Amino acid sequence: MKNALRLSAAAMMALLIFFASLTHAWQITKPLQDEIKQKQALVKANPDDPFARFDLAITYAYTNRIEEGWSELKKVNDLDPNFKKEALDKYLVLAEAYPNDWRVHYRLAFAYYFNDKKPKAIEELKKVIELDPYNVFAYGYIGLIQGEMDQVDAAIYSVKKGLEIDPQVAALHLLLSQAYYKKGKTWEGFWEGAEAVRLKALGY
Repeated sequence: MKNALRLSAAAMMALLIFFASLTHAWQITKPLQDEIKQKQALVKANPDDPFARFDLAITYAYTNRIEEGWSELKKVNDLDPNFKKEALDKYLVLAEAYPNDWRVHYRLAFAYYFNDKKPKAIEELKKVIELDPYNVFAYGYIGLIQGEMDQVDAAIYSVKKGLEIDPQVAALHLLLSQAYYKKGKTWEGFWEGAEAVRLKALGY
């Protein structure tokens, strides 16, 4: 009985340490849920407005609805193939007007990205992190862009920084898996990919 009690106490302590390490774990908040609903309503009211769809896509991008975000971005391009230049012009103005709004910098980062200005996109995502230090997805997108620029070591570092904040984000494990494969680290890539599948199945 004493051994069982000791085991239970040890297990409880391990759980407490584990949950303490997830203090800053990402989760969908009520304001973010409300933001999604607001952006969805705007798209429903204006289905042919590329700005409304872009706005929704980026909201999805930082609320762990990444596949839906990319789907909306494809629709934006179908609606207006020249939209990317207009978006860059718009969000440059907004970022100057609202320098402390991390959401604006997120949108500007993606506008830079789609205008083939990847280093500028990374700069904006770093501003997002300065304004919102626990924004795990900003680290992920930085890693994604660095990987596309063949800066694989930097990409691995960025994604791991995101995983330090929340080790349960499936998308980050998938990015890390791809980076390891690119480095020729097949075993590490396999395990990170398996972890991504496991977490995705659990809803992360």
